[in-house]
Amino acid sequence: MTNNTKKTVKFISRHLSLLPSQQQCNDINKMAIIFYSIVSLSALDVDVIPQYSGYAEWIRSHYKTSIVVGEDKFIIGGFTGSLNMAVPNVTTMSLPNTLFALLILLTIDDETILTDNKITNEIRRFVSRCQIKSHGGFVSTLDYHTSEPSPIDSHDLRFSYIAVAILYILGCRTVEDFDRFIDVNKLLDFISKRQCDIGAFGEDSEPHAGYTSCALSTLHLLKKVGALPKQFKDDTIEWLVMRQVSNLGCMSLQDELNESYDLADIGGFQGRENKFADTCYAFWCLNSLSILTNDNWRQLVKTELVEKYLAETTENKLVGGYQKNNESDPDLYHTCLGIAAMELIHGNFDGPLCIPAKVATKYNL
Repeated sequence: MTNNTKKTVKFISRHLSLLPSQQQCNDINKMAIIFYSIVSLSALDVDVIPQYSGYAEWIRSHYKTSIVVGEDKFIIGGFTGSLNMAVPNVTTMSLPNTLFALLILLTIDDETILTDNKITNEIRRFVSRCQIKSHGGFVSTLDYHTSEPSPIDSHDLRFSYIAVAILYILGCRTVEDFDRFIDVNKLLDFISKRQCDIGAFGEDSEPHAGYTSCALSTLHLLKKVGALPKQFKDDTIEWLVMRQVSNLGCMSLQDELNESYDLADIGGFQGRENKFADTCYAFWCLNSLSILTNDNWRQLVKTELVEKYLAETTENKLVGGYQKNNESDPDLYHTCLGIAAMELIHGNFDGPLCIPAKVATKYNL
């Protein structure tokens, strides 16, 4: 473990003990903070089980249920982001917090909830309720009055991925398994309508690396990547490869530096065209390429430059952790995805589930 890695471990660990006062506004995001921290530490080969397995009961205390009354009366369940949000008789669980909690528990070696059929079925019903019947996409939470999909929540590709990932973790492996809880055909149609003409996925016809990773991870878990048109896959691979920032323009036409690029970005990935590089997009782009090309993606990009960009430009040498770019401060989100990108390059990370490969292997995910 290098000195910089030791600093990063300390930076992450501090977030699991006491948050600074300026982060009090993030109380509702505690489950996300714990997820990014635990996954990052595990990916860095810190043995999180003896140190953090005792917190499993506290994580499980965030599991809440709600009664849905309609033609039939049934119970749904999921995780809330903070106990301060757990208002009696109000639906406060969300899909992201449920996925975060499940992955935290698996990473610290607690599968209690996964073996409880009652809870598993409650979570599956919650996921089912979050699908929008009219188009097949998902919202992250329900209207607390009606237990219908929230009319004000976003329904972008992130939540489709999260919904499918939850069901996958809870045992769904075939389209028939998923179809017991969600309308897979409508979901596939929802995803296909977000294909962009030049490749990749996005909203409003603009390709975006994050949405592309979510779409492809969803299709991967559904075993539907092979159904994508070949031309679209080829275009998507080209679009993703072109997101790795270079300081040179077309080499056959000019030898001068391309002034539209920040030299500090070289080797990193941008999330959209004509944008600066960002730590998180290294993971989103590499994950997408790994899904589309299996093990061939390492020949399509310069992985040594990715590692150099992360190690020399966005890893904070003073306090540890990774930052968005060379001008910002380190944060847990970019730290987690910076580490994930590095470990993905070396085959130690499960990109579609965003957990260390050793955890996915342990639970046959």
